[in-house]
Amino acid sequence: MRKILITGANGFFASRFYEYYKNKYDIIPLTKKQLDVTNEKNTVEIIKECNPDIVIHTAAMTATKDCEDNPSISEYVNITGSKNVAKGCSVIGAKMIFLSTEQVYNGNKNPGPYYEEDCPNPNTQYGKTKLEAETEIKKIIDNVWILRLTWLFGFPERFGKINSNIIWNVMIALLKNERVKFPLNEYRGMTYVYDLITAINKTFDIPYGTYNTGSENNLSTYDIACIVLKEMGLENRIGDLIIKDKERYREHNRDLRMKNTKLKKCGIEFATTEEGIKKCIKEFDYKL
Repeated sequence: MRKILITGANGFFASRFYEYYKNKYDIIPLTKKQLDVTNEKNTVEIIKECNPDIVIHTAAMTATKDCEDNPSISEYVNITGSKNVAKGCSVIGAKMIFLSTEQVYNGNKNPGPYYEEDCPNPNTQYGKTKLEAETEIKKIIDNVWILRLTWLFGFPERFGKINSNIIWNVMIALLKNERVKFPLNEYRGMTYVYDLITAINKTFDIPYGTYNTGSENNLSTYDIACIVLKEMGLENRIGDLIIKDKERYREHNRDLRMKNTKLKKCGIEFATTEEGIKKCIKEFDYKL
């Protein structure tokens, strides 16, 4: 049985990963209190003591605004912390999965979708720290998979943290009966968290490298928000709850779309964002 250590165990993805695979793998879920990745000595010692086959590094400062407001802290957590985890892996020869982000492409002037060979050009602090972490990790270890993720979505559930995501943001509007803006000029992949969870263990057996990971999507964020309500049987509430935000990104579309052709060649495929939305709502039976 493979032994897997996962950092940031209370996070949106990590908490669900643990519940899904806890009977298939020997998983060591470590929260921030149990493993402060910014402490190099402690991080290396804990990884040595646990001696995992694979470390999935999810611990990070992920909120874009928090990173912008606290750039030095975001660098410390996202870059230094990731380097420390990589150092621990190098000491025992463990493999590493590093969760990066679509935001490494955020500043590109040419429209997407982007391939791994396209030059990353982040213009957010979060994207910059993740790209630098990618570079630094590869200097420390060779046996690493870097997964550039799209925006994950899913519903709240027991044992699982909930983050801001397209489905939950629409649900909040519905529960509060408040109108919410969704940008018409933003295009990005959005991935059902369980589609990622059921695919990620397949990466254990593919060549090391950097991979665009998640659902492809050519619809705007506004269009996807409308689809969420339609799939819940609430198409008649779209006008009441969803505002078409034409001003945000009007001067230049926010285009974070990625092509996951490289993963497809390895036999790992994802549903489209629209298909993932339908699957998620069906699995949670949120027809209203």
